[in-house]
Amino acid sequence: MSTPEQPNAGLPGVPPEPALGPAATHRAAAEEAARRADFGTALRERYRAVTRGLEQLGLLEEQRGRTARETARAATATVPDTDGLPSAAHNFDEIAYGGRPANEAEYRQLEQADRFSVAPPPKNVPAEITEQRRKKRRKSGDSREYRRRELPSLLYDWRFWAVVLGVVAIVAALWLITHLGAPPTPSAPDTTPPPQRPDVPPPDFGAGQDSIFQRWPDWVAFGGLQALIAWAAVLCWRGRRRGAVVGEARPVEAPAHELLTGQAGLYRKSRDHDHVAGILRAATLRRLRPALDVTADTPPELVTVTLAGRLGTDPAMVRAALYDPVEHRDTLELVAAQLEWIEAEVL
Repeated sequence: MSTPEQPNAGLPGVPPEPALGPAATHRAAAEEAARRADFGTALRERYRAVTRGLEQLGLLEEQRGRTARETARAATATVPDTDGLPSAAHNFDEIAYGGRPANEAEYRQLEQADRFSVAPPPKNVPAEITEQRRKKRRKSGDSREYRRRELPSLLYDWRFWAVVLGVVAIVAALWLITHLGAPPTPSAPDTTPPPQRPDVPPPDFGAGQDSIFQRWPDWVAFGGLQALIAWAAVLCWRGRRRGAVVGEARPVEAPAHELLTGQAGLYRKSRDHDHVAGILRAATLRRLRPALDVTADTPPELVTVTLAGRLGTDPAMVRAALYDPVEHRDTLELVAAQLEWIEAEVL
């Protein structure tokens, strides 16, 4: 049963929910109320006695937030021969929270199903779950949740690790480019003075014959060439559509019923019933004007009178079908049926 903190506890006609005591106390209160013919109080106290007895017998865990129907479901799943508790729980909700008066037959039915209120008294433990225990449970739940979320979500994103691996690969490539190749071997210093040479311009030997690829190891040059070819192939593959370009006629032809179905879905989603009724009315009037010998500029009153005379019906009904505003879906369906009938009768 619900606790006193629930909103329905303060409604008029709904009795306040007391703290559950021993099963024997509630059973005695139920029998006393039954002797006074107060079967509403008797049924509520008897059901509380059953609930408290199930908890005192150890068949259900102590839980003050459990509703009557939850108690009945838990007892049916745990204890055999508890078929009468679901209907008793339904009666409890209607009587305790719906304000319905109880009768003796409902109380006697619960009394026959009660095999649990005669239970040993509870131990010296508080009947209600204290606020300290609730805080402890919430605190433990928060700590478990904190342990689950101690790592940032960025570390679980594969794109972050892809960027990290890309940066590492670039740094490694730069290091290989700057550090590969044997360093020059240092030679012994020459202490002899340099010979005197005439001041002549240096000879022009032309461009060098070696390249940067000759200074790298063979596997670097070959691997770089293969990577360049693969990158060009990926660009070509991703940069154009695969297969031949297929021409397509414009506009694309589509079946008429598909277009009507799509339009109907859009109109239904917009909920603009007056706009939809206007479309139906315009189409109907466009087909009726030649038969009525009227034009688009004819006043609505004249169209209404002419059409009512042709049909032999009330002009107010014709005006409602053709010109009155439509605010609800039911009115729209009625207008559509009337327009169909008018068009069938005239044409």
